Amino acid sequence: MKLPSSIKPDNMKNLVNHFPQLLSTLQIESSILDAAREFHKDGLNGICFLGMGGSSIAGNYARALLSKESKIPISVTRDYLLPTYVDDKWVVIAISYSGNTEETLSSLSMANETGSRIIIMTSGGKMAQESKHPIIQLPEGLQPRAALPLIFSAVLPVVESLAGLKITDFQYLEEVLVNKSNTWNEWLSTPQEIAESFIGKTPIFIGSRHLAPVAYRAKCQINENSKALAFHSELPESNHNEIESFVKTNGCSILPVFLRSGLEPTKINRRFDVTYEMYHEMGLNPINLSASGDTRLEEMLVLTHFLDMVSVDLAELRDVNPVSVEKIHELKHRLNI
Repeated sequence: MKLPSSIKPDNMKNLVNHFPQLLSTLQIESSILDAAREFHKDGLNGICFLGMGGSSIAGNYARALLSKESKIPISVTRDYLLPTYVDDKWVVIAISYSGNTEETLSSLSMANETGSRIIIMTSGGKMAQESKHPIIQLPEGLQPRAALPLIFSAVLPVVESLAGLKITDFQYLEEVLVNKSNTWNEWLSTPQEIAESFIGKTPIFIGSRHLAPVAYRAKCQINENSKALAFHSELPESNHNEIESFVKTNGCSILPVFLRSGLEPTKINRRFDVTYEMYHEMGLNPINLSASGDTRLEEMLVLTHFLDMVSVDLAELRDVNPVSVEKIHELKHRLNI
């Protein structure tokens, strides 16, 4: 399967603009979903994602989204090791866009030894040679972090099939995201305005429940695309520790960015409001970014698309190349010496 001809792999803004289209680019072979349904019928004790960096985030999104519907646990492992509780009654979904991520290859080898049922998602590399397992072949040519919508469009239907749930319509979601991106300035500031507010500041993205992984994704995108410091945290947990650290004597330039859902339950809504008030009183000038969508999934993807664009606009303001990841390449080079 090929990528749309309008995609320019060396242009991150172009890739972010194609976020909605990438949600509906991949067509999963029916045999893969049939295998997942058979795994469900046979009975399974859990689903474990293996992956690193941009390849692993789709697992976080699926776990957060399906936490209310799935009756089996979903875990995400970013390590050389496979958790000891993952055995032959678990399904392991190993994701590496390149197919050569050493941590994922290591934990995948352990999954092979335990007899776990395995599904692989990759564009090639060593993982594509795992011929004894079902493989979802991802099209080549993307930066791994830009492949999130592509990977997620494969991850979610597979997990839904494994959990015995209705499969999501990604064609519809593409239309939703295109329409929302055309009206960003009506319900949010523009991405460039948010990016400008980050100059001289260190954003900390704060989410809750289904928007917690969106906060993590935003942090990663600012790190990789913008070459800037950023952090993430989660409510209500951060109310029990982090809030004590924001004092003037720390000399920090933290900018809290609250990712707000229109579906917040009363207690979470109250915590966000009070935390925002306190941070404002501390002189931190926090930002509220309210997700726009009729469902949790729409909120997650719409806000992710918006924040991806913020990271690219911030890269332009900082005059850095959002595609380049020289330090990551240098680290890998030193590890292989």
